[in-house]
Amino acid sequence: MRRRPTRGRTPTDVAHAVIATFDAAADTAVRAIWATLANNKIDSSMMTLGVAPHLTLAVMNDVMPGALIGRVDTLAGDTEPFNLRFDRIDVFEGREAVIYLAPQASTALRRLHQALHENVQGIGTITDHTRPGSWVPHATLAMAVRKRRLAAAQRLLSRRFSPFAARVTDLGVVDFRPARVEAATAVYQTSLGAKSAAP
Repeated sequence: MRRRPTRGRTPTDVAHAVIATFDAAADTAVRAIWATLANNKIDSSMMTLGVAPHLTLAVMNDVMPGALIGRVDTLAGDTEPFNLRFDRIDVFEGREAVIYLAPQASTALRRLHQALHENVQGIGTITDHTRPGSWVPHATLAMAVRKRRLAAAQRLLSRRFSPFAARVTDLGVVDFRPARVEAATAVYQTSLGAKSAAP
């Protein structure tokens, strides 16, 4: 999927994220957890966000979309699909908690993340929490869980969750307004290993 990038830099209130997405089975498994949380009236933010289940590899501001897409496309072509295992659910605490799936440590994921950040230097401002050394790999399950609902969410998920495998198959770029992340727009997506698959 491709969308023609805008010329120049994007408005200052719009950010771009580079994401890694999964095979169909893992995508379905994550969406099932989203649905469980929504059906139990805990949080439906990920179901309405408009983006597939993913790991966010970088968030950038004041970025040139065409340059970002070009770097992501090259990196994807040079990177083979790889396997992960999501083995636990964790929480980023805050006024509204974020519940997420945490993958086991993965050399392939760490290398992809490092390579991306090396490749996008100089084309925008990278947010600190996605930089190597600060980044916590995670697939978000809920973005806005109020404290009074957090314990219920954790009990529910502890009964329903079983570790599962995922294969990282694609890289994508999405844009969103970071002041209040309620919706995101897919700008670009490409398969990993496209270069090696070419005849």
